[in-house]
Amino acid sequence: MSDWRAWLKRPAVGAALWVALCFGLTSAMWLAWLDRLTLLAGDAADWISVVAGYLAQAVGLGLALPWLRGAPEPSVRRPFAASALLFMAVSVPAALAHTLAGAVVFGLAMNLLCGAIAGFYLYGVARRVAAGRRGVAFGAGYAAATAAVGLRALVARGGAELLICAALCACALWMAMKRDALTPIEGSAAQPKPDGAGRKLLMQACAAVAAISAVKSLGFCFPASGVQAGLPAELSRLPYAVGLAVAGLVCDRSRRNGMLCAMAALILPFIMVGLTGEPVPVAVCRGLDYLFTGFFTVFRVVLLMDMAERMGRWELAPLGLLLGRVGDAAGTGASLLLSGNRAALVLAAALAFFAALAVCIRLYRALYEPGQVRQRSAQEVFDAFCLHHDLSDREREILRLMLDRHTNSEIAEALFISENTVKYHVRNVLQKTGCANRSEVQRKFGLALYPDISEVPESAIS
Repeated sequence: MSDWRAWLKRPAVGAALWVALCFGLTSAMWLAWLDRLTLLAGDAADWISVVAGYLAQAVGLGLALPWLRGAPEPSVRRPFAASALLFMAVSVPAALAHTLAGAVVFGLAMNLLCGAIAGFYLYGVARRVAAGRRGVAFGAGYAAATAAVGLRALVARGGAELLICAALCACALWMAMKRDALTPIEGSAAQPKPDGAGRKLLMQACAAVAAISAVKSLGFCFPASGVQAGLPAELSRLPYAVGLAVAGLVCDRSRRNGMLCAMAALILPFIMVGLTGEPVPVAVCRGLDYLFTGFFTVFRVVLLMDMAERMGRWELAPLGLLLGRVGDAAGTGASLLLSGNRAALVLAAALAFFAALAVCIRLYRALYEPGQVRQRSAQEVFDAFCLHHDLSDREREILRLMLDRHTNSEIAEALFISENTVKYHVRNVLQKTGCANRSEVQRKFGLALYPDISEVPESAIS
């Protein structure tokens, strides 16, 4: 039982649970609003829900950034609580609106607050979870919420749906206010590096995220309306959940492979075009598209979290989703404009594909080609790190929990030793690794784990 409780207290596990609660809440209400909007707006529903709705989410994410910028560790629990309560207040009339005007006004307000909530939980993941576990924490949380919301939509409608969302909101508020889901773990302060290389790299990362998101959304419309047949909207979220979970594991094992998977998935819509008229079930095409969308979703988020840590600017952690939403809206808008002309749609997607590929290749070279460092697993890096610094078996256990950003009291409980003993071993670990505090040892291990992200020569991105 103690091992189970210790596992639940791990930052990555807690962050995944909190992401699942927050995303489950916003996703469930968004789908309920979409159902209402489809009835009231007909063919215009996509313009309102995806194009205008995603842009509203991007605005909400942008509005959250000032709250996340503080000196040195801002308290964001109150603005998060206010955003969550306001979200519920406008979501109910958005999902139950009897007029199109009411659905649009309350729905766009709901999307704006949805973006603000996302900004807060992405910040929480970045501050509380080590770089090598962020992909799993985010991907697993999104996957659990996605699968649960998809299955829930098959059995719960109307009042039951709203009650479930209210319960999710209450749980998310409890975790934020009582379990400190938004409070940085001790020693998680980043070391600012406001160098020119870092700023250029950040701009390239932002451009790549927006570009691949736009191409993915543009290509998502290739299979035509008939593809929806045979794959209900609720069930289409299940392959997306699988993709999210797998993408989280891949990205944490190697950011390089995560980016390659995201880039490779750009070609999938063109394969679908080639399968047009072939005896391939349309549900398979749509399922594969949702599956590979998970790689875009996870990679664009963890990439900007890494950039935020590298620059010591934690408030930039939500930028991945913000720019992704802008790209999603742009790609969907272009596809809707060209939906009546298949040749023009494919041509536009092809041009956008080559432009996005050029941006991504430039970013890839900047991040991963300098030094041609062999990608090693996190366990290999950890073992080499401990061997290099001559750490004892107990010190290795302490270091692993330190890297997971556990406090001294949590380490003591997990290892069944006193807190004074923990302090003794922590001092030894810091002394042997030549670090002054936990933040330095976390960064030093991060440099060993992701040398290609943290050390980028100026010539590689000039």
